[in-house]
Amino acid sequence: MLLALSTGHKVGLAVVGAAFILFALGSSFLFPRFRPQFPGHGLRAFIVVTFVFFFGMLAAVEVFGAEPKEHKAAESTAETTTAATSTTAPTTTAATTTTVPNAPPGPPVPTPRLVKVTEKEFKIILASTSLKAGTTTFQIENTGAIAHDLAIVGGPKSALIQPGKTGTLTATLKAGTVELYCSVPGHKAAGMDLKVKVSATASAAKSKPPAPTAKPPAAPQAVDVTEQEFKIILATPTLKAGTVTFKIKNTGAIAHDLAIVGGPKSALIQPGKTGTLTATLKAGTVELYCSVPGHKAAGMDLKVKVS
Repeated sequence: MLLALSTGHKVGLAVVGAAFILFALGSSFLFPRFRPQFPGHGLRAFIVVTFVFFFGMLAAVEVFGAEPKEHKAAESTAETTTAATSTTAPTTTAATTTTVPNAPPGPPVPTPRLVKVTEKEFKIILASTSLKAGTTTFQIENTGAIAHDLAIVGGPKSALIQPGKTGTLTATLKAGTVELYCSVPGHKAAGMDLKVKVSATASAAKSKPPAPTAKPPAAPQAVDVTEQEFKIILATPTLKAGTVTFKIKNTGAIAHDLAIVGGPKSALIQPGKTGTLTATLKAGTVELYCSVPGHKAAGMDLKVKVS
């Protein structure tokens, strides 16, 4: 405390203190030595002087001690200002460095489909005969006389719905079949059980790879055939697997036809006339012949390779 006082205050406090000490020493040792009856009749004056010195000392301490309090308050104010200044800068820096650009908006959240459901004793009536895959909210109305709920086999169920009240049930449905029922004991067995088809959404259908396009059927091969007694003459020594149309010309003197072993045959073709026979051939060997009795045995029989 003394180190914090100014020089003038130190001197003033020292003078007052010295005077108080001298008065105390004098009253205790010096005055009684020369005047044994001290203070004697001057007791009142001595008491007054003693109180004056005492209160004077207190006043001096109060006055001279005011400076360090003011000085300390000033120092405290300075420290507070410095601390506030030093903490402001980092806060500003942090606010500047933590600024980030706005994130791009995410994909929109799909809105649940709403499906109305009516329940009563003992039926579940759906407003739609089929459902779409995805998030679906069932809006349930109990028009019966007792409480019901709505549950999904393998999924969630609604709260118990009192007669005349409504409720909701939200679930994510997958393509296939969903089974709705009332979970109140005995109600499902009484008829409150409904299976509904769930079809894939348009987006799911688009995500499937397109089915391979079937190749258009190849045009039938046309093969010229000449028949006479007793031969079958083919314009080509081999055939291709697939649909083949034989264009037949009878150059003989009697009627002939063209038949395939294990397959169809043409109509009877009169001499000088033409006809056709269409058949689907498989890879291997095909046997052509004339089905008129005796003609095959006479030589109208031909085996041809099919590749």
